[in-house]
Formats: sequence, C-alpha cells, structure tokens
Amino acid sequence: MVLLGLVLAFIILELCVRILFNFLPDNDLPTYGIYQEHHPIIGQKLIPNSEGVWNKEGFSKVEINSKGWNDFEREYNKPSNVIRVAIVGDSFVEALQVPKTDSVGSKLESWLDINCKNQLDQLKYEVLSFGASGWGTAQMHVAIENEIIKYDPDFVIIAFFPGNDLKNNIYELELNSNRPYFKIENGSLIQSVFPSISSSFKRSTYVFLRDNFLVIQLIREPIVNIFWEFSREEKIKESNSEGKSDYSKRLDLIDRGTWGNDLDNEFVEYSWDLFESIILKTKEDLNNKNIELITLVVSRGEVVDNRKNEVQEWALKNNLSNIFYPEERVEKFGEKNDMPVISISRMMTDYNWDTSNEITYFHGFDDTLGAGHWNKDGHSLASTVIGEKICDLR
Repeated sequence: MVLLGLVLAFIILELCVRILFNFLPDNDLPTYGIYQEHHPIIGQKLIPNSEGVWNKEGFSKVEINSKGWNDFEREYNKPSNVIRVAIVGDSFVEALQVPKTDSVGSKLESWLDINCKNQLDQLKYEVLSFGASGWGTAQMHVAIENEIIKYDPDFVIIAFFPGNDLKNNIYELELNSNRPYFKIENGSLIQSVFPSISSSFKRSTYVFLRDNFLVIQLIREPIVNIFWEFSREEKIKESNSEGKSDYSKRLDLIDRGTWGNDLDNEFVEYSWDLFESIILKTKEDLNNKNIELITLVVSRGEVVDNRKNEVQEWALKNNLSNIFYPEERVEKFGEKNDMPVISISRMMTDYNWDTSNEITYFHGFDDTLGAGHWNKDGHSLASTVIGEKICDLR
C-alpha cells in the first residue's frame, strides 16, 4: 500500500512538472533531456533523436539528429557537387551552449558557401559537427575511424582543447573504463582499454527512468556526481598504492604541462607524446583515404578575453612559463609532419590586445564572461579563421 502511494505521488509530481514546463519562459527552463548513451566502440555519444533544453551555461533548445550528434540531419552519402568538412571535438564542438545555427559548424558552412568559391564554382560546402562532452583525442580518433569516415569527408578537423584533452587521453587520470584509451608501447601506439558497457538490470532501469521522467532528470546530476566521486575514490586507491596525493600530483603536473611547465617530467612529456602519436596515426589513416587532417587548437578564456597586461600579470602570478605553449608545440609538430594547424588564440588576442578595440568576450555568458565555452562571438570568429584556412588549402 505504501509503495502504491509513493508511485501515485511520483506520477502526480511528474504531471505537475510537465504542466509547469509548458508555462515557463524558455530562459527559465532548467536543463533536461540531453544525455549520452554508451557506445561499444566510441565510448559515449549523444542519444539519437533526443530533445531537451540546455541552461547550465548559455541557452539552447537542443534537438539531436538521428545519428546522435548535435547537428542538422545528415546522410552518409555525399552528393557529387559537395565538399564535406567534419569537425570533431569535445563540448566546444558539441556546442550545447548556443543555438545550433550559431555553432561553429553551422557558421563555417555559411561562411564557406559565401566566401570560398568563385562564380563558376558549382560546388557546395557541408560542415558536419561531431562533438561529445568529455571526449579526448583518443575518442576523437576512434570516432573518426569507425563513424565519421562513413560520411566521406574531404577535410577532418580535430579540435584540441589544452585545458583537459591531455588528461582525457590517460586512463590513470580519467579512471573511466567506459571509454577507449591508447598507450605507447615499444614506440608503437596501441589501444590499451576498450569500452566496457554495463548491461545490468540496475543500469537498464536507471536509463529507462532517466529517459522518460522529467523528475528523475532534474535530480539526477547531484546524485550521479556523488556516486561518481565515490567510485573515483575507490579506483584511485585500487590503481595507485600512494593514493589520492599521487593522483592529485599527476593532475597538477598535466595542468602545468599544458602551459609549458615541468616539461622535464616524464609523465608530462608522455602525455604530450601520446597526444601527438594519436594525431599522427589519425593523419596517416586519413591520408590513405585522400582526406586532409587539420588540427585546431581551441582557445582558453583566461588568455584571450583580457588585455595583454592583465594576462601577463595573471601568468606571472600563477608561474606559467608560456601561455602560448600548446599553440607553439602543435604548430611545430604540424610543420614537422606536413599537417595544417589553426591556432584560434592568436587571432583572438590580436583583437583584444589592441587597446583601440573594446574587449570582446569570446567565452562565457552573462555573469561568466571570459571563462568557459565559446559564446556566439567565439563560434563566429572560429568559423571565419577555419574557413580562411580551408580556402587556402583548396
């Protein structure tokens, strides 16, 4: 009897929430309905045909396409008069923070059609976006090899975010066995972890409730975070005899290593070598199919959304050796391996460090301007810079 009462109360609460959502203004709607599903090869991606609202940072009404990407509907077959560009990345490319029409992929497609063909050119451009929060370079590589290649792209752009992609590539730091990972062994890149997907009754029940009830969606995040933190603590103990102190030390090393610090540390250098090995393997595989790989170094708000003197003071305070180290390293790697590289940060700082211009915040929204993901201006500038590079390569 008590159980029946609880079920009825839950159903009434669910109905009330759904009715309330119909009357709330769009900008007051909470985040709901946008989740990833496990993929046996890639690890995780968005749930196909799902819909919802994103209001954690920025705002958008989200409609995921039938293939599981935050993009317009796309077919595998490429028309004969089309040049296809695939952008692959993490949450910057997933772009839940802005309406789909303001994302870098959509803006780039429009820019190329307007600016990258002459009057006699009958070609059209399609820019396909393949982004998922939490992806590192390893998952991008696996997604390209197993999914994105089906769309027959002419160019593939890997978006590398120095803020967390090095960490995302290393299992000992992520401790997430639901994703693929690689390692360098005897000078060769090998896949060391394959996604392990739970199909337990408990997991299936949770997914059903999450996908079908708004009440569950509204309360799930803090609960999931608590369970994940508990699970992570246990995995840290299992994977490292020195426990959390050594784990935290490695996290700090990776963070500092992205700014050019501690490069004499073996773990830091290995993280960069692993990233470069994955990029090189991706380039070789794509070149065999006559597809050109471009590496895009994604900007960080701390560097590009402030005046030069403010950035220099911030870097000095935090003992950062070189705020452009990721750009310089990837550019040098690109030159060595005949691979185009785009460094968005340089264009953004060229503008904001010119004191004759007003500051433009390319990252953040409302009270978080200057931090976080690209906003509309960030996506717009990124699309222009990428478009110019593609035009040059054609």
